[in-house]
Amino acid sequence: MGKINRKNQTLRTKFITSFHLILVKSVVATIITWVLLLFCMYLLYTTNKLNPANYYEQELPAIEKYIDDVGASLLSSNSQKQLESVIPIDGIDFQVIDLSGEVVYGTYQTNSVDSAKELKQNINDGVTKKDGGFVKYYPIKDDQGKVQGAIALKYGLSLITSNPHNGWMIIFFGLMILFVVTPFMCFYLFSYFAGKLLSQQFERPFNEIIESTKKIKEQDLDFTLPTISYSIELEQLTQAFEEMRSALKDSLDRQLQLEQERKDMMAAISHDLRNPLTIIQGHAEGLLESGKRQKERLVPYLQTIIRNTNYASHLISDLNEIALVEKPTFILNTKQTNIYQFVQMKSQEYQRLCAEKCIAFNHRMIDEDDKSIRMIDPDRISQVLDNIITNSIRYTPKNGEIEWIIAVETDGSLSFDILDNGPGFSIERKQNVFDKYYQEKNKDSEENGLSGLGLYIAKAIVKKHGGDITVNNREIGGAHVKVTICEL
Repeated sequence: MGKINRKNQTLRTKFITSFHLILVKSVVATIITWVLLLFCMYLLYTTNKLNPANYYEQELPAIEKYIDDVGASLLSSNSQKQLESVIPIDGIDFQVIDLSGEVVYGTYQTNSVDSAKELKQNINDGVTKKDGGFVKYYPIKDDQGKVQGAIALKYGLSLITSNPHNGWMIIFFGLMILFVVTPFMCFYLFSYFAGKLLSQQFERPFNEIIESTKKIKEQDLDFTLPTISYSIELEQLTQAFEEMRSALKDSLDRQLQLEQERKDMMAAISHDLRNPLTIIQGHAEGLLESGKRQKERLVPYLQTIIRNTNYASHLISDLNEIALVEKPTFILNTKQTNIYQFVQMKSQEYQRLCAEKCIAFNHRMIDEDDKSIRMIDPDRISQVLDNIITNSIRYTPKNGEIEWIIAVETDGSLSFDILDNGPGFSIERKQNVFDKYYQEKNKDSEENGLSGLGLYIAKAIVKKHGGDITVNNREIGGAHVKVTICEL
């Protein structure tokens, strides 16, 4: 047996250890995460310089008031320094624009408008979104309230744009969110990798066992399972499975050997007895016809010889039949069979047999149809019915009755019910009637010509048709044998 060298532990220990490792690693990751989080919160608390995202938007009213107070003098470049002292230029870009749309001065020189008309439109619109930020056009009026130009104020609405000198704090703020999620991610990742490691350790032995069950199902027992040394339970399981496989192999080998010996014995008996029994039967019949001396003893003796000879011949025939139907290569000779014609032919045969014993024989087809065709082996089915009905004739008393009911089912199956008014089945016979060589203890098999193989053969043939035979006793007395076969 192959070996997988790993540390030998119980499954319970491996699972508990893995859980504790996941838990410890997750706790450590959580502690580190929250230490970093508290440190970042401390920095934010002590500096207290983090502005909200709309910080510069909140500064606009003060700037607009200054523009209204100063008026048209802002259109002179001499007012730039004074205006920049009012506008927080670290977060707001601006440009002063005259009525023609030309930039007079500002922190950026790119023209915001192309014409006076566009400038007027932007003043009316108020705030517009442009270049990833927001631009507000505020009018510059003279003392009479006439618009002489405008100031474009460009700003952003985000934590980064509102805190140009504290960008690192924003980055830490984003990291804090990540740190909050990190413990859960760590727990998931550690659980995933620990589970993957365990699954890899268990995958091979379980796959070996699954493949072994498939081989056992196919009666292929020439294999061995590897020894698992990293898990006590798996090691015990594979060892037990290996012991079972070995025991099954020994049992199957013994069974095959006994089966072969039995078949060889049957073949030998059939070969050795057929010819002498045929000769005995021929001589006995000759003596019966020509014997003249001691006629009062000669006839009974010769009848006994013939009866036992017939029994022996019947036994040999049954043994040959068993050897045939039990072969794995045995196949049925199926063909399209008209069930109505088949039933009529067999009924005539059984009526003649029953008449010799003054027994009434009746047959009845349910939903009788002379066009019912089924794919069966009619010769083998005849053999099944012959065994059952001759058995009923044997046990049915004189002036009794045997009924044969035939049902052709819509699913393609056939059912035969054979009922008689004989003694029925005893408890012992009902349980063992299909066993090989079974005979009731109170019956003389040789006297009755019974081999104990007829119903066993019948059931084997029915099984080949995918059907079954059951026996029961009728409530009014007598036996009831039911045969079900499937269309092939």
